[in-house]
Amino acid sequence: MPDYSVTQISICTAISFIAGAIDAMAGGGGIFTMPAIASFGFPMPVVGGTNKVVGTSGSSTATITFLFRGKVDRVIAPLGAAFALAGSILGALALVHLGKINDTLAKAIFGFLLIAMALYMFFKPQIGGESAYAGPTPRNLALTIAAGALIGFYDGFFGPGTGSFLVFIMVRFLKFDFVIGTGNAKAMNLGSNVGSLATFIVKGLIVWPIAIPMAIANAAGSWIGSSLAIKKGSGFVRWAFLLAAAAIAGRMLWFAVTGK
Repeated sequence: MPDYSVTQISICTAISFIAGAIDAMAGGGGIFTMPAIASFGFPMPVVGGTNKVVGTSGSSTATITFLFRGKVDRVIAPLGAAFALAGSILGALALVHLGKINDTLAKAIFGFLLIAMALYMFFKPQIGGESAYAGPTPRNLALTIAAGALIGFYDGFFGPGTGSFLVFIMVRFLKFDFVIGTGNAKAMNLGSNVGSLATFIVKGLIVWPIAIPMAIANAAGSWIGSSLAIKKGSGFVRWAFLLAAAAIAGRMLWFAVTGK
């Protein structure tokens, strides 16, 4: 296992705080924390496991904040979280057994998907401004189950951009406003984080001296980000989503082109 210094951990902890604030508002904090952890030179399953401790801390803080402020749907959020948990366990097991994925190809694909989402939302400013959610109809329940399972698998196997994909589903297809859509997405992301984290813990793939300080910082950033999102409303969260999606996509595509 590679060595690591207090200075390296401190830098990663600072990155984790910023990532937590971004992730709580728009998702995608993992695109910043995973490269930070990967910089130590750990194998990908260890990077994924250590990052799940960080992500679980942040998503749990954000979920609790949105829940206490009444910004989480009591049917969609737990249903999506349950299926995201199941999907993430399968994704994490796939990562553990495969050990490595083609990072360049994966980041290019999902980077382009994020750009497409951001452009779509940019040219559809009416989406997410006010809630047009029709209730727990069979269509909405089916969409929630499918999104939870598929994106949960993605989160356990790869991860970056999970929150952004979930927010997009909640706002575009279920027609929540951006604040409640983000609250639902954080609850679902918590489910996927818990499922994959349990798998990584059982497999012993977490570097706790790095994970714990980063998790604390991520939770603090997440509390600030979620509180700000609730206070500022859907218009603010929409722009946070667009900027975060563009930044995450840019980072993915930069890696795909340069390998760095």
